[in-house]
Amino acid sequence: MSLHATTTVEASADVSLRVPRGGTEDLTSGVAGVLAAVDAVETVLVERVTSVRPGHTDIRVDTDVTLVVELPEGADGDPVDSDPGSVVATLLAEGFGITAVNEVERVDLVEE
Repeated sequence: MSLHATTTVEASADVSLRVPRGGTEDLTSGVAGVLAAVDAVETVLVERVTSVRPGHTDIRVDTDVTLVVELPEGADGDPVDSDPGSVVATLLAEGFGITAVNEVERVDLVEE
């Protein structure tokens, strides 16, 4: 349990990622699993898969998603005050299997 103040946002994004082959879930569940593995992501809703390109060990997917994300606090202890869309994009891009965050279309503050 974290005692640090965080800002929670809901964001819509266009993301490119790699879903590992061999999982028991369907493609949508695989996409959600890759995104849910990002530490800052709390929930994932896959709106639609826009492109699928099978590879030898994974499936390359472009997808539109809605995410609930906890933004980190700044160095002074306050919530991040820069552009929240770019912060969301940076957090997602650090996730394993995520190859690009093509666009963060919308970021709305989630009321506690």
